Amino acid sequence: MNQSRQLAAAGLMAIAVAFGFARYGYGLFVPAFRDAFDLSTEALGFIAAGAYASYLVALLVTGALVARVGPRLPVVIGGLSAAGGMAMIALAGDTPMLVAGVLLAATSPGWSWAPFSDAVARMIGPESRSRTLSIITTGTTFGILVAGPAALVAGGAWRGAWIAFAVVALAVTAWNALLLPAGPHGRGSEEGRSALPELRWQWFIGPRSVRLFAVAVLFGFTGTVYWTYAVDLVSRAGGFPASAGPLFWTTVGIAGIAGVATGDVISRLGLRRSLVATLAALGVATGALGAAPSSWVALGISAALFGSSFMAISAILVNWTSTVFPGQPGTGFSATQVFLAVGTITGPAFMGIVAGRFGMETAFIVTALLALLTALVRPGEEAHSASQEGSARTGENREKNR
Repeated sequence: MNQSRQLAAAGLMAIAVAFGFARYGYGLFVPAFRDAFDLSTEALGFIAAGAYASYLVALLVTGALVARVGPRLPVVIGGLSAAGGMAMIALAGDTPMLVAGVLLAATSPGWSWAPFSDAVARMIGPESRSRTLSIITTGTTFGILVAGPAALVAGGAWRGAWIAFAVVALAVTAWNALLLPAGPHGRGSEEGRSALPELRWQWFIGPRSVRLFAVAVLFGFTGTVYWTYAVDLVSRAGGFPASAGPLFWTTVGIAGIAGVATGDVISRLGLRRSLVATLAALGVATGALGAAPSSWVALGISAALFGSSFMAISAILVNWTSTVFPGQPGTGFSATQVFLAVGTITGPAFMGIVAGRFGMETAFIVTALLALLTALVRPGEEAHSASQEGSARTGENREKNR
C-alpha cells in the first residue's frame, strides 16, 4: 500500500472513531440515555451543547499545538480521549458520569480532524491532496455505518456497544501513532516549507476568511440539530418499530459514502456550485424529516440527502480552508472548526428550547430554512480560482497518463 492510501485509510479510521462513534454516537443513543437516566429534551440538548463546547476547547489548543509539534501528538490525544470518554459512558451509573464521558469523548474530533490537513500537505503530492482529504473526512460516514448496526444488535445492552467502540478507538490510535509525522509543519515537507505564521487575529481574520467562517457557523448550527435530535424524533413519531432509529442512522452512513467523491466533484463543478448544491440538499433533508417524521418515504429521502450532503460539505470546508490558509492548513482548519463549533454549541441548545415549546417538527423546519439561507453565502474569488486550478491540474495529469 503506497503512502497516500495508507494515510487515507488511517485518517479515515481516526475520523470514523472521533466523529462516527465519540461525537455523533450520542445522538444515536439519545433514546436509550433518555430512558436510562430519565432526561428531558431540554437536558439532552444542553448535554449536546456541552459536548460541543468541550470540542471547541480541544480545537483552540490544537490550532496552536499542531503547528509546533506536528499532527501525530494531537491525533493520539484525540484517540485516547475517545477511548476514555466512551468507556466512561459505558460504565456510567448516574447522569454526572454520563455527562463527563460525553464531554471527554467529544473532545476527540477537536484534537483529531485538523492535524490531517498538515499530514496530507507533508506526506502527499499536490495532485492527490484534495482526494485524500475528502476520503479522510468521509471517515465519519464509516463510523456511522458501524454504530448503527451496533445499536441495532445491542438493543437494551447499549453499554456493550460503547465498550466495543472504546476498544476500536485504542487500535486506531496505535495505527496513527506509527504512521503520522511529528515535528513542525515546516520541517521535512516536500516544498521546503516556510516558517510558522505568527498566530495573531490578523492572520486568521481577513477578507478571504470571512465567508468561510460564516458558512462554518451556519453549517455547524444546522447539521448538529439533525445529529442530536433526528433519531429521537423518529423514535417518538410513532408508527415505526424499535429498529427504525438504528436503520435510519445506518442509511445516513451509507449515503455519506458519496462524500468520498467530493474532491473530484469540486474539480469538475467548482467550489461555489458544489457548496450551494450540498447546502440546498441539507435543507431539504432536514425539512423533510420535520414535515413528515412518521413517513417511511420522508425518512428515506431525508437520510439519503443528509448523509451525502453533510459529508460533502465537511470535505468542502477542508478543501476551501486549504485555499485560504495554504501555508498552515492544519492551523487554518482549526480556526474554521472554531467557528464550526460555535454553531454546534448553539444549535442543539437553542433548538432544544424551541422543540420543548413548539415541538421537534417545528425545530427541524426552522433549521431547514436556515440551511437554505446559508446557500446564499458563497466562497470568494480565491476559492473559485483555486478550484479551477485544481481542475486544470487534474486535466494535465490525465493527459500525462494517456
